[in-house]
Amino acid sequence: MHKHYHVPKTYFLTHSVGCLPKQTSSDVANSFLGPWQALGGNAWPDWLGIIDDFRASTGAILGVDGDTICPQINVSSALTKIIYGLPINPKRNVILLSEQDFPTIGFALKQAERAGYQLKFITGDITDAQVWADAMDNTVAVAHITHALSNTSHLLPVADICKTAKASGIITIVDIAQSVGIVPIHIPDWQADFVIGTSVKFMCGGPGACFMYAAPDIIPNCRPVDVGWFSHENPFEMDIHDFRYADDAMRFFGGTPSPAPFAAALSAQKLLNKPGIAAAHAHVQVILDKLITGLDDKVLVSPRSATKRGGTLVIAPKTVSN
Repeated sequence: MHKHYHVPKTYFLTHSVGCLPKQTSSDVANSFLGPWQALGGNAWPDWLGIIDDFRASTGAILGVDGDTICPQINVSSALTKIIYGLPINPKRNVILLSEQDFPTIGFALKQAERAGYQLKFITGDITDAQVWADAMDNTVAVAHITHALSNTSHLLPVADICKTAKASGIITIVDIAQSVGIVPIHIPDWQADFVIGTSVKFMCGGPGACFMYAAPDIIPNCRPVDVGWFSHENPFEMDIHDFRYADDAMRFFGGTPSPAPFAAALSAQKLLNKPGIAAAHAHVQVILDKLITGLDDKVLVSPRSATKRGGTLVIAPKTVSN
């Protein structure tokens, strides 16, 4: 770690912001600042290459084609673009979510009520796929599923939930912000319609380099409202009267991007790929197992089983009164 990353002393916040790789500064200087200094406005071909490389690299990590990946500035923006890009059926307008989702999910989805959606919070043990199945009636349009819960580190049975949803004609959105980079993820195993995530945590790529995955079969049905010239089939056509959605996930992109965050994230991905996420996951779970050994069940919030938890360990020490 100390060889490849700038690690503060006793650092326990990788689940919030991953440590800065030592190679990132030079990589960003070369790929982003270098073309800008040398070429000025003509740096755009190089900068767009950063975006393309980020899509391809992120797709490879998740087991999907880069054409299904669209860069985003944050998870909330990605979620909003998805919701407002879907066709809405007034008779099937319920969005399933959990009170254990990260708060920004609730904030973003609450606004969907203005478009005619209704929110329905899952009750009961959300790590039980049957609890989700019981909530999936013919009024549900979308199910939002968090892979790893930020406040407990429980992993949800995403594949089982998605399978039930697909059989019921329900669109699935999986949030991997708290798991990507530390838990191996192969999106085809889930058959999810959308997946949203960030580079800021275990990916060690910094803020501003988020992403969304859109399944190839659902992309043609989506007409995002928040568009820009990079959502266009041909961004450089420059005909103000003729907008055509890009035929891949880039229809969710929007206006002029900032390449710098994606240059930083791409640098971090290259470093992460050396040991591989599976190796990182195994190493972290060994450490968490050692920590858990000395913990009483009364203070342990996260699962004891490594197969049921993400990359964090959550405890809740009891307050000692004087």
